[in-house]
Amino acid sequence: MIAMVLAAGLGTRLRPLTERIAKPALPLLGTTLLENDLRLLVRAGVDEVVVNAHHLPATVAAAARAAADRLGLRLHLSFEAPDVLGTGGALVAARPLLDRGGPFLLVNGDVLTDLDPRAALAAHEASGADATMVLRPMPEGAPYGAVEIDGADRVVRIAGHGRAPSPGERTRAFLFTGIHVLSPAIFSVLPAGPGCVNRQGHAAWIARGGHVHGHVEPRGRWSDVGTPERYTEANLDLLDGAYDLPSPHGAARERSPGVWVDPAARVDARATLEAPCFVGAGVEVAAGAVVGPRAVLLAGSACAGRVRDAVVAPGASVPAGATIDRGLAF
Repeated sequence: MIAMVLAAGLGTRLRPLTERIAKPALPLLGTTLLENDLRLLVRAGVDEVVVNAHHLPATVAAAARAAADRLGLRLHLSFEAPDVLGTGGALVAARPLLDRGGPFLLVNGDVLTDLDPRAALAAHEASGADATMVLRPMPEGAPYGAVEIDGADRVVRIAGHGRAPSPGERTRAFLFTGIHVLSPAIFSVLPAGPGCVNRQGHAAWIARGGHVHGHVEPRGRWSDVGTPERYTEANLDLLDGAYDLPSPHGAARERSPGVWVDPAARVDARATLEAPCFVGAGVEVAAGAVVGPRAVLLAGSACAGRVRDAVVAPGASVPAGATIDRGLAF
């Protein structure tokens, strides 16, 4: 099976982190957002993947190649220039690779989840739908556009787009996880240029009477890692073992229970590491520093002060005498 990961976004809400590293290539403990998406696809039986890139494409390409090599995936890179094509345009550009007459998976590159896509693939096949959107219960007060499904689990509207409501119609609203199962029929409704797979693909298909299935998956964890707050939360959740994901620590080794240190890190013997904590590749921890509990020092950062309940971003530094207590240090 082939799949595609959408990794071309600008990541504006995560600036200044995304001024040097594209969002899908950002580290999460010892891996990256992109590698976690690829592991998700491998779990579903995917052995070939397309990854698109636009913003800081070299960082996306490097992260994709490294992860694909580790996971044994055949990788295709689809570069978008000079303009980003949007989710729909990205699919059209990759059609020669994706359109093989059968279903394929599409995943947003800013999603962290331990959902198992195999259930969605089975539901897609059983429904006979042209497309399946993987949904979750909508958290109260969440800022996401709702996906509405009817009593037969058919998607009728996406953020208000789709078919008009029928008299007395009752629908249920869900959050879209950014995971689709698609058939090649999607290409018949997507425009040739930039576009959106949800609004110009699914919603247009629904308006024509097409069948888009809503597969509700309440199990597991899911996060849209699109803001500094959610990026911090994702790293600390992985540190706490909240996600059922393999090898989130990458090459790091457990020095003592809950204390993970990458072999390429430099930790002074006079520093204190308190569990749980994670020290990434290339990190420098100076004498007198106190790291933890619940501290993540991402690749290339440095710490001479105290960090607890917090994440230190790649390349950031915590000087001696400083304390980072909750949040993200840029």
